[in-house]
Amino acid sequence: MNFNKVHLLIPLILFSYLLIMNFQYTNIRENDGSYLIDVGSRNDMLRDVKLTGPEDRISEPFKGKFEDEKTNFRNFTSRFVYFQLEEPAISSASIAKVQIRFKDELAKGYVFKVGAHSAPQWNYKWNLLYDPFQRQLEEEYDTIYTDSNISVYALNDNAPIYSDLTDLFSELEAESTLAIQPSVSLFPGTDELLEDEITAMNTTVDTTLRGKHTFLTYVHGNEISIDIEKQDLNWYNGTDDLRMEIVSSTGKTVSSAIIPDDGDITDHRGSGKTQISHIRSTGLDRGTYKIIVDANDDTLIKKLRVSSSKLVVENDLFVYTPTRLFTLTEEEQPVSLMTLHEEGLQKIDIGNRNTTYNVTIDKTAVTQNAKIGPSPSLQEINIPAGDLKIASKIYFSFTEGSYFDPVKCNVVPLENNFDWLKKNNVDYVIMKNRSVISENGWVIAETEWNIDNLYIRNNVLGFATNIEHPADPSQVDIPVDWIRIIIE
Repeated sequence: MNFNKVHLLIPLILFSYLLIMNFQYTNIRENDGSYLIDVGSRNDMLRDVKLTGPEDRISEPFKGKFEDEKTNFRNFTSRFVYFQLEEPAISSASIAKVQIRFKDELAKGYVFKVGAHSAPQWNYKWNLLYDPFQRQLEEEYDTIYTDSNISVYALNDNAPIYSDLTDLFSELEAESTLAIQPSVSLFPGTDELLEDEITAMNTTVDTTLRGKHTFLTYVHGNEISIDIEKQDLNWYNGTDDLRMEIVSSTGKTVSSAIIPDDGDITDHRGSGKTQISHIRSTGLDRGTYKIIVDANDDTLIKKLRVSSSKLVVENDLFVYTPTRLFTLTEEEQPVSLMTLHEEGLQKIDIGNRNTTYNVTIDKTAVTQNAKIGPSPSLQEINIPAGDLKIASKIYFSFTEGSYFDPVKCNVVPLENNFDWLKKNNVDYVIMKNRSVISENGWVIAETEWNIDNLYIRNNVLGFATNIEHPADPSQVDIPVDWIRIIIE
């Protein structure tokens, strides 16, 4: 080949090289349809799906061998590290998922969160990606029961191993404290009620409630029926579906129903028509059941009627209309009270037949702290104006006769904190099994967002990692192998 021919080939070679490089950086979609940042590779900060730094918060690329796998990675050395995807298909998608493959070298108290850009400036919708608490719990305490969904840990020595969860529940002492992860539906129901404790066949809640609530009831015979009335406020855009489930103490859903949106998805602030649903379940064992009413704050529960003499609401409630509540606690319990509107400014009376004190709600959107108990008899909370959010760790009924203690021991919502476990004298912990994948010494965890709630500008969706500790601002040093973004 003479020099002139070689000279003519040089532009073609350069053009081909640039074409290949351009394809490499612009063809960001993997064969499975996802978008991958191969952290530690030469182009992890160059393509349309990339890390955006800052560079002083990530290490230089490393290469290492883990078990039989060779891989490149970087260490994330600060709390916040940013990454993004530029892709026109984002605008027509409904769900954004993020998977991250990393080394679980998180110390006690740290959690791994990921945020998706949700509004202009520095505004992110944060999701929990991974909490090492369960792994650390397994390392320190005995696992006394496990199945495909949950595990139970004993914080005291010499606890027996159980193959049946009902056996464990039956042997719990009244003084035991059981911490249950809020996402777990099962619970140790109360022992069988005596016949003289069953005073009526039905309980009706006429107080209008707003949003999600969890009730507990006692099934006397072998069936239960529930009537519920729902009304949409139509204060916010979007659909307002209500889902109701009846759940046994073992966490099994025995019946469910859905009341759909009233057909008005606008925010014109005009209440919709009342919608009614009936649900019935037969062939049940006697005992305590949960009634989970899952709805957003644009939804009212106008009335609830249950074919049982016993009915309480668990922990938190949002009363929309004036009401009286009843509770019983042998120890002093903190309760948080808040109203969002001037109509909810009021004086709330708390007491029993012997003593009464009041709490004044004189500011909107400000939490007022109150205390209930100790008392050997039922205490009454009088809420004259309604429009009140109540947060607590106790049970409330809407009539004196319908109150009962639905569990056989002390049950508290789990907080993923070892100091909290000791402070509350927790004996057992129940958690959902971790939905993560372990692979050659790495952990793969996933979270997702509804794209309607995110901020997309010029086809770019930004994300951030947040490896945080509530009390320790020191640097982190977590190896990250890859980040995968999935758009559906």
